[in-house]
Amino acid sequence: MRGTSAIVGIGESTYYKAGAATESEFQLTCTAIRRAAEDAGISVKDIDGFVSYANDRNIPTRLATALGVRELRFSGLAWDGGGNGVAGALAVADAAVTAGYANYVVCYRGLAQGQFGRFGQARERGRMRAEGHEAFRIPFGVVAPATWYAIIARRFMYEHGITENSLAEIALVSYDNAQRNPRAVRYGRPLTKEEY
Repeated sequence: MRGTSAIVGIGESTYYKAGAATESEFQLTCTAIRRAAEDAGISVKDIDGFVSYANDRNIPTRLATALGVRELRFSGLAWDGGGNGVAGALAVADAAVTAGYANYVVCYRGLAQGQFGRFGQARERGRMRAEGHEAFRIPFGVVAPATWYAIIARRFMYEHGITENSLAEIALVSYDNAQRNPRAVRYGRPLTKEEY
């Protein structure tokens, strides 16, 4: 065991609104990984591990081939996490590096909504399996962490007298932050409380 790991590079692709991406989901993922390697000062060929979350379609073996990775030594998927898949993927990558399974592990998530349906959206409910705890969610369209926690948040609002108006502040701050990020979808289009 080596004992430590570090985030050494960050990469992202262009952000698009749902259905507006001009590249495939796979191409967007490869672009982000190339940019992360460049930011880290390493060659993409030196990457030897991949970790994603939530059933990412961009599988590590395909990514490794497309990017020219010399040797794929580790791959993993943080499956659920209840909206915490990013942190789960980072934990798996940290474990892989710390244990010596790989040297450079990329945490990624490729997503181009509109190319494969909307992430977290219920589709064809009659054909989705609903066993165990899923039987209490899937038939009602509660299929993603945002909808799971919306129910809890609504109850919290009720019990503590929190209004929709209070929640507006969260959205307004998010839109305000987007004005400082030229890559944000809403960059250059601030939101007022009246518009919200």
